[in-house]
Formats: sequence, C-alpha cells, structure tokens
Amino acid sequence: MQDICSSNHNPVITYFDSSLLNASVKLARAKQLNRRSHHVFIFDSVSPALWNTFLTHTDALCTIPPFTFSSWHINRMCEYLHSIILKSATHTLPARTVRNDYTPKLPKGLEILIQHCRFVSHVIHSIQLLCRYPSTFSSSHDTKWSSHLTCLGCISKLYSASLVSSSALPLTLSSCHIDNFTAFLASLTNMSKSLRGLHLLKEKEFQDFSIKTHIENQNVNFNTDISDFINSALSRSRHRIILDRVFINHPITPRLLTDPKAVADAVVDHFQNSVPIKASPPSDISVLPERWCSVYTPKDGIAPDTYDSLLLSPSLEE
Repeated sequence: MQDICSSNHNPVITYFDSSLLNASVKLARAKQLNRRSHHVFIFDSVSPALWNTFLTHTDALCTIPPFTFSSWHINRMCEYLHSIILKSATHTLPARTVRNDYTPKLPKGLEILIQHCRFVSHVIHSIQLLCRYPSTFSSSHDTKWSSHLTCLGCISKLYSASLVSSSALPLTLSSCHIDNFTAFLASLTNMSKSLRGLHLLKEKEFQDFSIKTHIENQNVNFNTDISDFINSALSRSRHRIILDRVFINHPITPRLLTDPKAVADAVVDHFQNSVPIKASPPSDISVLPERWCSVYTPKDGIAPDTYDSLLLSPSLEE
C-alpha cells in the first residue's frame, strides 16, 4: 500500500508493504497472548466510499503537530504511522476471525491483483450503465470519478510493465460525455484485458510453484522424516465427480444427455468400451517404462543369491 497523503499531519511520504493491513493482530502477537485466533481484514468487500472513510478516519487520528513529528527519528515516525493506520483499519474496515494455523490460499500479490481486476470491472460496469442510460449522468459521477481516478492511476503505475499503452485517463467524466464514453470505455476494456491476462499468468505460475513445493516437501520428508513420507504416500482422499450432463460428439448425430439414467449409462458404456482396463501384467521387465525398468532390472554387481537367506523360513531358534 502506498499512501501519499496531502494532510499537514504527514510531512513525510511513507511506503508500507501491503502486509501491514493483513491482520489487526499479528500471528506472533496472538500466540504471545495465548489466543487461538486473530483477525484478518477482508478487502474484497471494501467499497470506494469505505476507503474514503478509512482515509478520513486515519487523518483524524493523526493529532501530533507537524513540528513535533518532524523532530522524531524515522523509526518512531514509521511506528506512529503504523499504529494510526491499524487503528483506523480496525475501526472502519471489515474483518473476520481466523485460527492461528490459517494460511492464505493465494500469495499476497495475486490476491491484490484479483482485487484490482474486480475494481476495474466494477468501473467498466458503471461506465457501461452510463452509455446505456446517458440521461442519468450527473455531477455526482464526477465526484465518484475523482476517487476512482486515483485508484486507477495507482493500478496503471503498479502494472505499467504489463499494461498495453493507452490514452491518459480523463480528469472528469463530463469530458467523455461527448462521444458517449466510447473511447474511454475502450481504454478501460484494454486495461481490464491486460490485467486478466496477467492474472491468468500469475495464477498458473502459482499453481506450478505449489506443485513443485509439494514435491520438494515430499522429497525432504523422504530424507529426514520417513514416517511423514509414508503417511503422505499412503493417504488418499476420495473425490466424487457428479456429471449432470454428457455430450456425445458423434459425427452424424451428436446428442446432449441430461437424464440421470441416460448419463450414467453413457458413462458406463464409455469406460467399458472406449477406455478398456488392461489388467494383464507385463511379459518382461524390458517392456516397462524407462523409469521402472531401470529400478527393477537386476544389478550386474550384485549376485542373484545375495538375498536368498532373507526368503528362508525362520527356524525355531529364531
């Protein structure tokens, strides 16, 4: 979060990471207080009006005179602004209670990108309504646009390397009323498409990273904690897939089945005829894939009778 405030109470421009507003009480502090849960803020349900309320309340909490504030050390300045922002967020922004073992499903950058995509889509929807009903345009739209313009400017600056170059955003919506917002809507649409493309790319990267991380954790458990590795390897979660429709792509008579019994019969027929199960074992090790062939092929440096003693039945003395 980059907050450049024009208030006299803030003589310095402060840059805070977005993790500042993730939780009203940090996880470490919650554990220190022997709490089993802590609060996290919900940004998806924050409207532009609520953001304005948050900014107004934050500025109202800054009661230190500028002269006194400027005499402080930079660390004390940041701590003061940190506490003020958290107090204002706790008072105005929505939050929910989560357990201490809660971990976000998505990385912070991807969550912020999703929120920005939703915000741009919300603005586009508002402009589309103005295009459809131009008589509803009033001065209140220009007032709302002033806050939207700031947010869109921050988004354009944040993703400048990924956004397609477009025309500058208008200072007022009344200036776009001449062509019924056509050019302005096209510019916003291009921004939305670029953000959605970036979102899909980042989401794919996160999925690949999650898969690789899971594999690496399994490998680490194999070397350091074999019991965890065995538990992970043996654990299986059963998922049920419910099909409510089946499309049979026949070259002459394609059909869409929606009747439950017809869907079940089509699925059974598909797996019995189109996907037969080969249960016969391989005739020789050499026909196995290379990965398994190299594992099960006898080693030249090991005599065939090395492990024969392990196959003998135990004696009474043993």
